Amino acid sequence: MKFATSDLLCWESFRCLSRLENKMIKSFPLPRSRVVLASMLLTLAESSIAAPVLEEVVVTAQKVEQSLQDTPISIAVLDNDAIQRLGVTNVGDIGSLVPNLAIRPHGASPTTLRFFIRGIGGADSQITQDSPVAMYLDGVYIARNMGLAADVADIERIEVLRGPQGALYGRNTTGGAVNIITKRPSGTSEFSQLLTFGRFDQVRSKTTLDLPVTKNLSAKAGYEHSQRDGWIENSGAGSDFHEYDRDATRLDVRWNPMESTTVDYAFDYSKSKYTTVYWHMNEPNAQFAGVLTPQPNRVSIAKLLTPVKDSEDRSSGHTLTVNIDTALGELKSITAYRELEQKAYADYSGNPDIALFLNNPLNVDQDQWSQELNLIGSSANERLDYIAGIYYFTESARELATDQIPIFGVNSDRNIAAKNESWAGYGKLTWRTDASSPWSYSFGARFTRDKREGTSRGAVLQQGSLTSNNVSPSLIINYDLRDNISFYTSVTSGYKSGGFNMRQTEFAEAFDEENLVSWELGWKSELLERRLRFNGALFYMDYSDIQLDILVPDQPNPALTITQNAGKAEIYGLESDIVFALTGTARASVSYAYLGNDVREVKNDDADLWQVPYAIKHSINATLDADVLQTSLGLVNFSIDYAWRDESDAPALKRPGFNIDPYGLLNSRLSLTGNDWFGKGGYRLSVWGKNLLDEEYYLDSLGSFAGLYANRITSYGEPRTYGIDLEYRF
Repeated sequence: MKFATSDLLCWESFRCLSRLENKMIKSFPLPRSRVVLASMLLTLAESSIAAPVLEEVVVTAQKVEQSLQDTPISIAVLDNDAIQRLGVTNVGDIGSLVPNLAIRPHGASPTTLRFFIRGIGGADSQITQDSPVAMYLDGVYIARNMGLAADVADIERIEVLRGPQGALYGRNTTGGAVNIITKRPSGTSEFSQLLTFGRFDQVRSKTTLDLPVTKNLSAKAGYEHSQRDGWIENSGAGSDFHEYDRDATRLDVRWNPMESTTVDYAFDYSKSKYTTVYWHMNEPNAQFAGVLTPQPNRVSIAKLLTPVKDSEDRSSGHTLTVNIDTALGELKSITAYRELEQKAYADYSGNPDIALFLNNPLNVDQDQWSQELNLIGSSANERLDYIAGIYYFTESARELATDQIPIFGVNSDRNIAAKNESWAGYGKLTWRTDASSPWSYSFGARFTRDKREGTSRGAVLQQGSLTSNNVSPSLIINYDLRDNISFYTSVTSGYKSGGFNMRQTEFAEAFDEENLVSWELGWKSELLERRLRFNGALFYMDYSDIQLDILVPDQPNPALTITQNAGKAEIYGLESDIVFALTGTARASVSYAYLGNDVREVKNDDADLWQVPYAIKHSINATLDADVLQTSLGLVNFSIDYAWRDESDAPALKRPGFNIDPYGLLNSRLSLTGNDWFGKGGYRLSVWGKNLLDEEYYLDSLGSFAGLYANRITSYGEPRTYGIDLEYRF
């Protein structure tokens, strides 16, 4: 916390007045209520006079630790403080917190997340193709987004990189990247225990133990258990809808064999047992209009003809990270192995009388291995910064699934095996004319070679393979106007590799890569003696060879599609983030994003009938956080946040009524934080509420069932929830 000279003089004068007032209160006793009020006013006045600067935010979005204000890309960051204040317990929670980011659970599994950044994302989840938004856990690429909604043991921060990141992140990042960074062992003894009790019998327990083992070795262990009943009661056979029971554990070990070397090992494991989403049948089609009852609003009790079965995910991973300081810079090696299993069940029927469409079963097994080496350094004269690296990735996966349409006696079976390999080399140079120059120029490029193989063991054995090469260059020019104000302009490219659609009849017909080039003009600024942070970006993206899923005609299965490189589009918009330290103990933030899109060309179809899916035109987030009262028990903090999302279209092919309506979510938290509880440690007691206005809002809207039984089916987000947290640490 820093103060100007005038602030310090005013502060001392105020202290004198405070002491004088205390003497007056003692000489002339006042009612206690007035004394308490005077104390609160003095606290607010003190914080206003001694206005702090905003804390620096450190990110690793460009492979190296640097200030958010020195990172010339559009990025949103949730640090540990924001994660606790906003009640983030898993990755899926951030979908309503970052403008131009949408997270939608897959229809067959609520723990399989689909990410959309600036309207670009994976509409489906298939082992034979990748998502254009890449997920990274401590620098490790997560190929399959299954099980990502499981609770993560201990998150330090989450970074959302908006726009293509082709030069430094080579795994299909046309839309962007989401980086999850976990806390490492601190080398000091620390224990924490969090207990949560909430609506729908929610129970959550999170335990963390951080210990020094020897002078050069430290370890950290975390375990988390969470469970909740379903918020839609099942009046039929089986469990309630939307219930879960999750366990997650993590072990971190840090070893410093010498001053120049750090070795980090991490193991994580999670298991999640859950039930399916209940899909509301909003509008039956003409054939079922007098047979099936529509559900235009969110229900609290529902029933299906078939019993609701439990689903289960298991995932685990090992990561070994070695950092060595050399004469040329920091040499880093990241070695990782991960595996997952999923056994999912879903019923889209939306009525108690007829079983119409089910995924029964959906079984996925996958494992992956990756190795990355990079070198990060600077020249002796500080005019040149460089990053160079090589990357290798391989995965194998298997899916056994059946799409059931009982009313027509149709079963569509899938027995798919997939293998994927990727090799890449990348580099980036940042050059300045001299060390003090306000101008810097960054040139980056990545060469990627992808090879994918797929086998379908159906009635006819089908095999296919696809190899593609790609070079993704980038150029960034940054100008420091003066201290704490900078502008940048960039041209970056990214691509999403080709693959196979395991749902289409002709499985072996591969589709090619899609490409995107983005132009961006952005600014980073801290004003009013660093009390106000104002960052933003304008962007335009040229999207070509878009991989579009087209429904197979003249058959009843809505999951049977053909993927073709059939589209061209332009996407454009604005992103802005404002953070203001209102007083020494109060902070407000507002984020706004505008997103527009225009599909220019669709092969063999009218482009006006198509749009970029989940492209939310306007999105706003506002947060107020303040320490409101210091008591003998501790500090009282109040925070409130509101997220509003404009209307968006779910499917790429426009259909009347299949949009996701605008909605707003209001959350709040009241906390008491104190120290020296029972003479040792500290505690935090919090009362919280999410979706306080009990907004009925769609998470997803599906329209491809129109030819089967419904013109529209939807899934809803959670209703109002509330609870209490108690955390103790020493």
